[in-house]
Amino acid sequence: MAKPGRKRTLTDRQRAERRDEARARRDELASLAKREIGSIPKRRYPRRYRACRDDLAKFCKTYNPATFCWPWSPDHLEVIAAIEQSVRSVAMLAVALPRGSGKTSICRMAVLWAVSYGHLSYPFVIGANEDKAVETIDAIKLWMRTLPKYVEDFPEVSVPVKALGGIAHRAAGQLCEGLPTFIKWSRTRVVLPTVSCPPNDPTPDGRSVTSGAVLGVSGLTGEGIRGSLFGHPDGRSVRPDGVLLDDPQTDESAKSPQQNADRLALLNDAVLGMAGPGKRVSAIMPCTVIRENDMVDRLLDRKKYPLWRGIRRGLMRTMPTNAAAWERYFDVYRECMGRTVPDVNPANRYYRKHRRELDEGAAAAWKARKGPGEVSAIQHAMNLLCERGPDGFWGPMQNRPKRDDRQRDQLQPAEVTAKVNGVDRGVVPTECEVVTSFVDVHEGVLYATTSAWSPAFAGSVIDYRPWPEQPVRYYSQATAPRKLAGEYPGTGKEGAILAGLTECVDDLIGRTWTREDGAAMRIGRLLVDARFDRDLVCAFCRRSRHAALLMPAMGFYVPRGREWSEFFSGKEGGSTGFHWRIPPPKKGDRVLLTDVNYWKTLARERLRVALGDPGCWSIFGDDQRGHELFADHCCAESATWVEAKGLGRYEWELKPGRPDNHYWDGLVGTAVGAATLGVSIPGTMLAPKRPKRQSLAELKRLSRAG
Repeated sequence: MAKPGRKRTLTDRQRAERRDEARARRDELASLAKREIGSIPKRRYPRRYRACRDDLAKFCKTYNPATFCWPWSPDHLEVIAAIEQSVRSVAMLAVALPRGSGKTSICRMAVLWAVSYGHLSYPFVIGANEDKAVETIDAIKLWMRTLPKYVEDFPEVSVPVKALGGIAHRAAGQLCEGLPTFIKWSRTRVVLPTVSCPPNDPTPDGRSVTSGAVLGVSGLTGEGIRGSLFGHPDGRSVRPDGVLLDDPQTDESAKSPQQNADRLALLNDAVLGMAGPGKRVSAIMPCTVIRENDMVDRLLDRKKYPLWRGIRRGLMRTMPTNAAAWERYFDVYRECMGRTVPDVNPANRYYRKHRRELDEGAAAAWKARKGPGEVSAIQHAMNLLCERGPDGFWGPMQNRPKRDDRQRDQLQPAEVTAKVNGVDRGVVPTECEVVTSFVDVHEGVLYATTSAWSPAFAGSVIDYRPWPEQPVRYYSQATAPRKLAGEYPGTGKEGAILAGLTECVDDLIGRTWTREDGAAMRIGRLLVDARFDRDLVCAFCRRSRHAALLMPAMGFYVPRGREWSEFFSGKEGGSTGFHWRIPPPKKGDRVLLTDVNYWKTLARERLRVALGDPGCWSIFGDDQRGHELFADHCCAESATWVEAKGLGRYEWELKPGRPDNHYWDGLVGTAVGAATLGVSIPGTMLAPKRPKRQSLAELKRLSRAG
């Protein structure tokens, strides 16, 4: 034991331990110093902060003047007012402005505005894909750190965010006055810091209104949409109360009816259900119409989607009326731009000289929008038309894509869905006297179409359905949730098709179809597509207990330059009707041959006949949205006009990508079935007749006779 008054001698081990403890304390203090951001300072200009609380336009101009440096147009102010209303009243808004109008920047600033003032506590950003959505949230994160006036007026956000220095892992353990801020700063999710309010802007609970606000990110087709529930450290679980859908379609998806339908289904199901059961979510969608009838074009139609407030505006309110004058200007402009060093000065001088003539009838939506050296917004818009052509102008800049000459002959989905007649599904209109069906055969799903026909060949689709029935409204042959193989386990491909055909045909023929006046009607002819497997279908029709009503059907091709009647003139036996023929039985089987090019052309023209006019073809019901799948099938083929030997006709083929056309085949097949039952076609477009060949002697005799 050491004597009193003498210092205790430490061993080397004890000295090392003490050095380690001191180093640990220093490291801990240094770590705390780095994690500690100090107290939240005062707002620099509280009056400026309050002036922008309920004014998004002023917020954009005040805090991001570099982006919003031009005067607002009336369209901008209309859109901004609609965004404010959507945020406050939990409404849904789709905004289609010309590309380059700043709609995406406005909507990004709207998210920052809504979060910064506590209008929204969990906005969720959804893009066409995840990378696009991340671009949006990255812009918002950058603005929080770098916009000078925002940094001054929103210290509760900017001080903790700037302390991270853009490095996400620094968020872990961040402290404010010794308390954790729980800030998150990842690629796909941001949680704003939980901190006290600025001293000169107190709140009832002492916390800033932005504390714990969340920003989430996902692509429209990503899993992040369904996994958006966020749990706070205090035990609260929150769901999104606002959604920004930033241009949710791509050029590729706009071309595909299936992708358009899939994205609309996700939008109306998963996205709008993000707020949870019994709650609604504010939704803002800046968008551009890429193609006619794409996802955005449909959503902007208030008749089809009444819950969405659609605003569609173009670069030009009205186009110039003097097209010839602009063609002369375009010649000058092209010559200017085609020089080795482009020089637009001659074009500008020409425009100034002829401005009254060129601007006649034209009105620009945003008068401030013009390029360097350009004289007016009208000239700017017409330069874009000259540079980009009609496709690049009418869609992206006017949000009203126009069909080119090749598309004008093509049937459009909107034309089909508009033909709803108000008659309930399965009910035969009063004027119809014949009911026919057609079953399109495929390995996975059968497609049955049933139509009713009047003596004047007016038609009404009274029912169409897949077999087996599908649990979703929109699907394709490839994506159908239920397939024949799954419905009839233990069978091969042919066995499943036969089992499905048997049940489908029994259901159709065994059903009584009631007419509007109460008369009971039955199917008079049911055609079955034999193109998929002729032997299988012929055997089914021959052996069915409904054989008297069944007939296999196939399309045939009339060579170019020949009339259909001439094509059949050398055929003996069987029976021949108008653009159809039943040859003599082969192996005991009769097969109906159909001139599909003629009948598809007739179907297109009859679908374009106005409701109520003679010969109109229509569809049951009054909900146009319910027939989008049927309409896309009807528009899956394109028609091309061909001529040979003085005869012309439309020839039909599937569009690129081979979309489903099964109900289109079904509609055409039911019409042919009605023709085989004797329903005539008044005012038929008969095949053009070639002039009778005459000898030289006959021509001379006719000439002498005058």
